[in-house]
Amino acid sequence: MAEKYADWWTFKPSSPLKAYLSDHEIVMDEYFSLEELRYQVMSILRHAAQFPNNSDVIVLEDQELQMVFDSWYIFVPDVVENHLLSHVIPAPADISNDLQNKHMTEDFYVDSPVDLIYKDPSSVFWIPSFVDFAMNQSTGNVGSWNKLLFMFTEFCLNNTTYFTRFSDCIIGINENTCLTSLFDFKYFHISQIETLLQKITKFLGRKNSIFQSCHFITHNPAFDITSIHPNVFTFIDDIINNNNDMMPDFQTGLYI
Repeated sequence: MAEKYADWWTFKPSSPLKAYLSDHEIVMDEYFSLEELRYQVMSILRHAAQFPNNSDVIVLEDQELQMVFDSWYIFVPDVVENHLLSHVIPAPADISNDLQNKHMTEDFYVDSPVDLIYKDPSSVFWIPSFVDFAMNQSTGNVGSWNKLLFMFTEFCLNNTTYFTRFSDCIIGINENTCLTSLFDFKYFHISQIETLLQKITKFLGRKNSIFQSCHFITHNPAFDITSIHPNVFTFIDDIINNNNDMMPDFQTGLYI
C-alpha cells in the first residue's frame, strides 16, 4: 500500500491538458496520483474520442485532443507513459510523504492474494469446451494455468481461422466463427492475451495448501508450521480458494 501512494504529481504551469480538463469542468486537486489523472482523461476520451469497433485500447482523437496530446491516436495501455507524463512534474517530497500517510490511513485494507492462484502449479482451471475444441480439437477442457496460457497464446498468434494478425501487436477477431460472439470487441493487443484468457477461464481449485505453495513460507525458518496454529493456514486457504470472482459463472460478450 505504501508503494500505491508513494508518488504524487502536479501539472506543469503551461500544460494544455490542465486547461483542457478545466474547460470540460474537471478540476483536479493541486497534487494527484497518475491513476487519478488517467481516470479523468479516460472519462473524457470515452465521450470526446472514438473507440473503433468497440476496442477498449485504441482511441482516435478529435482535433482538439490532437492539439493537447500532439498525436492522432492513443493506445490506452501506454496513455500514462506516452501522453500524460509530459504534462506533469513530481510533487515535492514533503508533500508526497504527507499525502502518502493520509491516504494509507484512510484506505487501509488487505488484498486477497488471488495472484497465488495463477502462480500455484497445482491450481486447475476450466475453459469453455467450444474454445478448447477450436484451440486444439479437444474437449478435455481443464488444465494448469501455464499449460492453458501456452496453448491459448499459440492459438491467438498463429490460428488464421479465428484470428487475423494486422501487425506485430494488433490481432483481429474474425467474423462468423464460434468465437465471434464471445467477445464484445474486434481487436486486441498482443499484451492482452493473458488478460483475455483470465476472462474466459474459471478457477476450479488447488491441490496445494498455502504452506506448500508459498516458497517464502516453506523455506523461511521463521515460519515453523508446528508452532503456528493450523487454523491460520486454513483461513488463508479459504480466502484464496473461495473469496474470489473466478469461480464458474460464464457469460458471453466479454470486455478487456
